[in-house]
Amino acid sequence: MSYEVRISPATRVYGSNVAVVEPHGLEAITEDERHGLPRDLFGLWFGANSETANFAVGILAVSLYGTSLVGACIGLLAGSVLGYIAISLVSVAGPRFGLPQMVISRRAFGRDGNVLPAIFAFLAGVGWFSIDCIFGAQALGALLHVAYPVALTITLAGSIVIAVYGYNAIHAFERFAAIAMLAGFATIAVAVLGRAHLNAPFDPHAPFAAGGEIGGIAFSASLAFAYSIGWTPCASDYARYLPANVSRRAVGLWAFGGGFLASLSLEMLGAAAATAVRGPGIASATPAETVGLLFGTNALLANIGLLTVLIGTMNGNVMNLYSGALSALVAYDPQRRLPFALATGAAVAALAAAFLVLAGVNDPTAHYPVITIALVALAAGALTFAAVRWTLVRWQAALTVGLVGGALAVIGADPDATAHVYGNFLGLLSTWAAPWAAILIASRDATAERYGRAALIAWGAGIAAGLPFWQQSWFTGPVAAAHPQLGDLSYFVSFAVAYAIEAGAVALRSRK
Repeated sequence: MSYEVRISPATRVYGSNVAVVEPHGLEAITEDERHGLPRDLFGLWFGANSETANFAVGILAVSLYGTSLVGACIGLLAGSVLGYIAISLVSVAGPRFGLPQMVISRRAFGRDGNVLPAIFAFLAGVGWFSIDCIFGAQALGALLHVAYPVALTITLAGSIVIAVYGYNAIHAFERFAAIAMLAGFATIAVAVLGRAHLNAPFDPHAPFAAGGEIGGIAFSASLAFAYSIGWTPCASDYARYLPANVSRRAVGLWAFGGGFLASLSLEMLGAAAATAVRGPGIASATPAETVGLLFGTNALLANIGLLTVLIGTMNGNVMNLYSGALSALVAYDPQRRLPFALATGAAVAALAAAFLVLAGVNDPTAHYPVITIALVALAAGALTFAAVRWTLVRWQAALTVGLVGGALAVIGADPDATAHVYGNFLGLLSTWAAPWAAILIASRDATAERYGRAALIAWGAGIAAGLPFWQQSWFTGPVAAAHPQLGDLSYFVSFAVAYAIEAGAVALRSRK
């Protein structure tokens, strides 16, 4: 079964030109369009991860779970290493096939079986884009002293333009942003490290400190892994233009190095910031509010911090938007089967409703009215139906996804709710992404079936195996409830189970 869609030679005018809108969508990139070097991935992944989301991960590790600073750093190191190893392993498929990551996913899941992972990647991209727009708009509003709607419009416009121009523009922006973020976070580091308590012990009074120090270390590892593994559904998107004969080892090492170095540095800086700012406020603070807590009345440093937050949110945003749009295109059903689109939309709507109901049972701050649950489920189902039923060209999809994410970001005027949703969104994201990534790493040959049964079984089994170990505010599994000192092991369990099943299936097929 072929997954490549060829285009006419007349449209091959892109090359390495940054000022041209990328004309390619889901089709394989031909050799005459291939360009770049593996080391380009270092700048891309360093820039993409030089963002406030990593800073927030470090803050949560200490302020929510009470982990000591040393313990948090140990956990963040372990989680980041594992997550970026996964990114490096899936990135190598980009030059090999010249295809976006979620198209490559069809090789394991089959064309129809891959629709649900593609939809999840699309919705995750919209969700990340919306949350980052909220954080960026709050920073820009504080920086320019303009109202939130105005700041949001400016933030949206900048991100959408870069994503519409596509691959080359994103690589160029990330390289520029990486330099700017080094200067910005160096300034923040001076303020943080001068006040940080490097020997800060475990805090038993933290909101989720029931697991003790060992549980806090496990939580820190889970947060770092959850963040990094969330990039795997788009890893090959930014390597697919590299020449097919480049060193796979070089591709993996440069992707790992850029993402790991940026993420771990900022996560540790965030953990140190949590020890520098005492009190419960930092646990629920948005990045812009954290800058205020760190710099107080020092206007110059506060403005540098706010500008850092703004550029940092755009770093991730352009990639969330670009890859979210590609995932929406992958979900399209070329046969235009109305029952298939309706069934997929209904399934996603039911999952959204079930998750919000379950959240209300476990989290007193998540008691949503029935009408809210119904509207969220309807929106998720409608977006899914539209992605499966209709398609656009790539730049149109980027624009559309950006407008949808912007509409969701309108609710971001409530910073406390935004920060709470951010933490839970991380957990939800890895529920599906961790076992999916494991399957992509373990799989070898492409399936000729519409549904890759082995991959789907491994994916479902991985998710199911991880749920009893899930220890989050929106859901706590029975194993985690009985042994809180273990922390949240769900991501690692789901990854391991899915990998074992898929690798076993590969081994069985090779013997036939």
